[in-house]
Amino acid sequence: MNLNKHSKPVIFFTTLLGWIFLVPLSYLIPKKKNLMVLMGAKDGFFNDNVKFFFLYLAEKKPDQEFYLLTANRDVFNELNQKYDNILYYPSCKAYWIMLRSKVFVVDNFSWMDNCRFQLFWRAKIVQIWHGIGFKKIQRSNKFFIQETSSLYRRFILNFVGKLPKYQALISTGKFFTEKFFKPAFISDHFIDTGYPRNDIIVNPEKYENALLNSDVETISKVAEMRKNGIKSILYAPTFRDTGGDGISDEILDLKSLNEFALQNDLVFVFKLHPLPQYQTISDDFERILWYDNVKDVYPFLPETDAMISDYSSIYMDYILLNRPVFFLLYDREKYETKDRELHTFFNDFIVGPISTNQQKLQEDLIENLSNKDLFKGKREEIIQKSYDNIDDKASERIFNFIQEHYLRQ
Repeated sequence: MNLNKHSKPVIFFTTLLGWIFLVPLSYLIPKKKNLMVLMGAKDGFFNDNVKFFFLYLAEKKPDQEFYLLTANRDVFNELNQKYDNILYYPSCKAYWIMLRSKVFVVDNFSWMDNCRFQLFWRAKIVQIWHGIGFKKIQRSNKFFIQETSSLYRRFILNFVGKLPKYQALISTGKFFTEKFFKPAFISDHFIDTGYPRNDIIVNPEKYENALLNSDVETISKVAEMRKNGIKSILYAPTFRDTGGDGISDEILDLKSLNEFALQNDLVFVFKLHPLPQYQTISDDFERILWYDNVKDVYPFLPETDAMISDYSSIYMDYILLNRPVFFLLYDREKYETKDRELHTFFNDFIVGPISTNQQKLQEDLIENLSNKDLFKGKREEIIQKSYDNIDDKASERIFNFIQEHYLRQ
């Protein structure tokens, strides 16, 4: 949430113009009753929950008037070849549609930047968010509390739109609504519908264009290997504010890991966080593949036989497949004190072997992938605790709520 020193004057000036011109315009220009705009993270990448909600609308609700907003020129050019409802921001067309939009659907916390907060001033904001997990986020995080401790700081954050109130916030079930989301956000409604991205984990064939913006080459390679009896293991570590992961922290030795994979008919797929920490990644290993870290990983999950996780929320998506999960928690003390706070219930959700080094991880993999899965029943309990619905209809439930509460009014 920290504002860059060099950008502060620019942010202040553009935000001030937004309050002076755009907010009054939002009262003068009437909202269009059935109009909805969607926007993904990182100024409009095509991935995560917004991507799959967009695909649901495009393929299942073609009569609904909606647009995908992006400030990324590459995303716009790629999607504009397939869809005629892609908006590039900033543009006059985008301004007009944003001011007239009745509903704005987001899955991130950067949606309000660059005057979008003012352009959507009178729209109903539906926050899908980007995962249920264990990190204390937003208003429940101690760093957030420290940053909003002064009246002046709260005024500034309100001024730039960083303390928003939502009309609806999407959750997966009652447990995470009460323990995770309500302490973190202010919202009129908390809706336990499930996530759009989970629809294609439960039903990989649901959407014709589900592989858009995915690493299709890696997915195909792994699918072919699995046909030949090679088990795939996804390593998807979370981002650390202080930097690092299993590779850069020298917990994993890639050469020996590759040998281990060859000996045990495995392939490791590394999906690093979208905030890249590597300029180049070696592709010299036969059984270590690198999933493009800015591409959508969710269509790939059904092609994996197991996952290596840490504190990442992707574990709570993957668990829907009820396949083995291994936890590489080599830096927990550092992570909790210097990176992110974790909810106390994290311990209850660790269902799988825990390791702090490569040797123990490899021993766990051999034992649990070759023998009977000892954690299957425990994972089933976590699934039932975390999800009110385990099907491919999350997007449908979200749309029905939006239509009933906002689009028909």
